[in-house]
Amino acid sequence: MPDASLDTNTLRITRIFDATRERVFDAWAKQGHFVQWMCPPGVEVTVCEIDVRPGGAWRVGGRHSGDRVFATSGKYVEAKRPERLVFTWAHHADGDFAKQRGHETVVRIELRALGDRTELTLVHGAFTDGYAEHNRGWTGSFDKLETFLRRTA
Repeated sequence: MPDASLDTNTLRITRIFDATRERVFDAWAKQGHFVQWMCPPGVEVTVCEIDVRPGGAWRVGGRHSGDRVFATSGKYVEAKRPERLVFTWAHHADGDFAKQRGHETVVRIELRALGDRTELTLVHGAFTDGYAEHNRGWTGSFDKLETFLRRTA
């Protein structure tokens, strides 16, 4: 059962996956894997570029159901295979990569081996607003990640 908690400005989600942490890490670090599960159901990803290394950039864009577009980007701060990823996160105004980025947050992913399973802990923040929307987004994405890992076992 996933555990999600919110304080006033930081989201923390813990989830256990039936896959080794190497496989879970690769799902984050390989672009062909990442694009298959990133973003919750109902979101179409049309742009996905990741360069998973300290200083490397990432960007994901697309459209939500109802044709609302989005563009999000950041930089990797830390990439320690297979245990940790840390990266910045900010949305671009009007869903346009050419426009200014909004408030920047930090996403920290910790992977802990539990035999052949993996406990993933995500900490995302600090938010000025919108953390409930991020909770829904990450929860939906992790549901898709679980299906991806099962399908590619």
